[in-house]
Amino acid sequence: MNRRIIITLILALTATGLTGACGGTAEEPQAVQDTTEVAKNTAFILADSASESLSSCSYRFRIYMSPSSGTPELTGNLTGRTSVEMGAPLLRIEMGQDSTPQDGIASEISLILVSGFDSVYAYSLDENTFEKGALEDGGANLLGPGVYAVMNEYFLDDPFADEIASQSVVYEGPDTVGTVPCETYMVTYSGGQKARWSLGLEDNIPRRVERLMTDRDGNEISRILEVYDLDISPEITDDIFTIVLPEGTNVELYSAFLTVGTPAPSWTLTDRDGNTVSLEDMRGSVVVLDFWATWCGPCVTVMPEIQSLFDSYPHDQVRVYGVNVWETGDPVSFMDESGFMYGLLLEGDEVAGDYKITGIPTMYIIDQEGRIAFVEVGANPEIGEMLTSTVDNLLEAE
Repeated sequence: MNRRIIITLILALTATGLTGACGGTAEEPQAVQDTTEVAKNTAFILADSASESLSSCSYRFRIYMSPSSGTPELTGNLTGRTSVEMGAPLLRIEMGQDSTPQDGIASEISLILVSGFDSVYAYSLDENTFEKGALEDGGANLLGPGVYAVMNEYFLDDPFADEIASQSVVYEGPDTVGTVPCETYMVTYSGGQKARWSLGLEDNIPRRVERLMTDRDGNEISRILEVYDLDISPEITDDIFTIVLPEGTNVELYSAFLTVGTPAPSWTLTDRDGNTVSLEDMRGSVVVLDFWATWCGPCVTVMPEIQSLFDSYPHDQVRVYGVNVWETGDPVSFMDESGFMYGLLLEGDEVAGDYKITGIPTMYIIDQEGRIAFVEVGANPEIGEMLTSTVDNLLEAE
């Protein structure tokens, strides 16, 4: 199964402004080295094998922050099954908020999230509203509220590859999660991030993970997921990955982006030279828009492909623009220094909202009649071929 499972695309979910922070316990150099080698070559290798062998599971969960700062705890139940055909797990998450949960038991379920065979469903019991989003339309975003309830390692190939290849692993001693005896390890990853894992003493399967971070004010905080009553061989039928709705439920269709064939929202923006550029003025041309920012690594990765596209077609037939959004730097200088010569449109945040941009890079192609002809979210390695193929088809159709 691909490590980039559905959950991680939300995520973007993890784009919460939090960064890795220091933590852990000071040890003598020789003791750290010895303990690290033992942990890497036993604990996480065993955990990798034990977790990878799971094909389905169910558990109760508890998610909380430390320090809490008044943040409600999330509690509930999760049932999941791997799906080789989909390359992502089938999931059902039932959850609620509770300021004083008892051993991971939610006082009341208020939200049900289901990632099914071709769609994702979100049902709010409190509001009696139901959203359905096809996976091909970015419906995985609907899982956002429950993403931290998923112990991803239960559903991945090579689930602990990052821990085995980490900078260091330090054993911190015994622990208990619920009624399960565990051994606890502090992991420092190659990028400096840290996480504390509690692995089951008898089965080596994780029961708790604590992600250490800093908030925007520089304060050290942790997000903690605890797993209770883990069942690694539950009886799961396909109907659990659907939702039967009460009569009168308000149903809304969800798409994470504008769908192909729909009219492209009009916009007027300013280019790098202060000139006004309008989508309406480019009717009759193919328009390529790349929503990006200077601080976005994946955005920079695809920019050479955007430049190649710009160089490949007459500029009156194909208009290519980078729409700068959510910016903290100097996009003009960045493009000049990087040698990118295609169009640059500034202060595109409002347009990004109209185009349902939730993550960058996001690329749209608009046809000669002003309709959406192509959309791609993320730095797809094949983006150059995808853009070229779409543009060629649009030009040939004239």
